[in-house]
Amino acid sequence: MKVTVVLAVASLLAGCMSTHAPQRFHVLEVPPAAPRPEPAAVSSRTLLVLPTTANAFYDAEAIAYSSSPGLRSHYQINSWAERPSHRVGALLTQRLTESGAFRSVAGAEDGVRGSLVLATHLAEMYHDATGTPGSVRIVLTAVLSDPGRHAIVGQHRFVVSAPVPTADAAGAVRGLDSAMGQLLDQLVAWTAGAAARSGSTAAVAHAAPVSGSAPD
Repeated sequence: MKVTVVLAVASLLAGCMSTHAPQRFHVLEVPPAAPRPEPAAVSSRTLLVLPTTANAFYDAEAIAYSSSPGLRSHYQINSWAERPSHRVGALLTQRLTESGAFRSVAGAEDGVRGSLVLATHLAEMYHDATGTPGSVRIVLTAVLSDPGRHAIVGQHRFVVSAPVPTADAAGAVRGLDSAMGQLLDQLVAWTAGAAARSGSTAAVAHAAPVSGSAPD
């Protein structure tokens, strides 16, 4: 009798183990940068990209989704292979480097001082599944500053949405890949433009005569 019970329990456990779905790890992959209508102007300045920060809920390894307004959850067996803040920061640095808009682009870990500093914060990144199959939403804020002048050059809030092909985690990942690619294109263009305007302003300010009496 005891042997029968033990075998039954072992069989049940084996069945549970065999039907348990394995954890799936996804990599956030963005499409190539969109072609520019005109070559990016090359700035003589060095851009320092600070590590991207993120809202703690969206910076989890689990992929976030929303099944109803005001409600957020995480997919249980689908996760990011790398925390979103780390992955987004790496993709952003790569995109800025490839744009050729700056003399050089460096990360904070490179120990380089930049004449411009870019800080980014990932506020939202999730699958909006309130409809079927739904869409994805990414919100990221950026602040470009000039430490030499102790000034903020510009700040912007980027909001990008994209449809998903299927109402599941795999579809969410594909949608987020596309949306993040669009956001990075917008962010690179904005950073280059803000840097160019900042350089022009600084040059004008430097060239402006100082008011007062002329020397004898």
